Amino acid sequence: MDILNVNNLTFNYKDDLPILKNLSFQVKNNELVSIVGSSGCGKSTVIKILAGIEKPIGGDIFIKSISYMPQSDTLLPWRTILQNILLPIEIRNGDLVEEKKNAINLLKRFNLLNYVDKYPKELSGGMKQRISLIRTLMSKGDLLLLDEPFSALDALTREDLQGWLLDSLNSLKKSMIFITHDIDEAIFLSNRILVCHEKPLTSFKEFLVPKNITFEEAAKLKKEILNSVKGVNDEKI
Repeated sequence: MDILNVNNLTFNYKDDLPILKNLSFQVKNNELVSIVGSSGCGKSTVIKILAGIEKPIGGDIFIKSISYMPQSDTLLPWRTILQNILLPIEIRNGDLVEEKKNAINLLKRFNLLNYVDKYPKELSGGMKQRISLIRTLMSKGDLLLLDEPFSALDALTREDLQGWLLDSLNSLKKSMIFITHDIDEAIFLSNRILVCHEKPLTSFKEFLVPKNITFEEAAKLKKEILNSVKGVNDEKI
């Protein structure tokens, strides 16, 4: 069952050449998908269109409810962690009493309950990203759209958060589109990897990630993906 179906998506900024041209792809229920490509290939544009931030000039999008997380944590410094998490509920005039219970349960589930009354300035970068992800989950979208959420973090924190995110998604049975330029990250997090291999982007080159992938299989897959990414860069030279 598809949770997302995109048909013939076309987009450009003002009078520029198209970034996306007749692009079609799908995401299945409970599927974890990464989109990989070099800067300027259109991967973040795809996410912004799905999130409603940008408007396509053509194509159809059939999508269930979404939750979107941009690159920065966007936590409000004058609000406590709990108040930040509840912000989406306030915006949609939801039941704050009931949703506060849900927020507390999520914080408890992910061992973050001790930070409920802290402020963002009291947290590390990795902690802020965890809280931002919980806030994204509070939006209760069936499909999570994550735009390079770990790109500004150091390697050890990033690796820790990758495992945390994967455990969270598996336990909550969520679908995801994860934007990254890090191939290792994509292999670790994904069931399927979509590579931007041409410009304008008219299709993705698709790679399946085997379950319980071995080191040798991962190395081979990384090389194949890297060659596809390099292909579009070489065409620009």
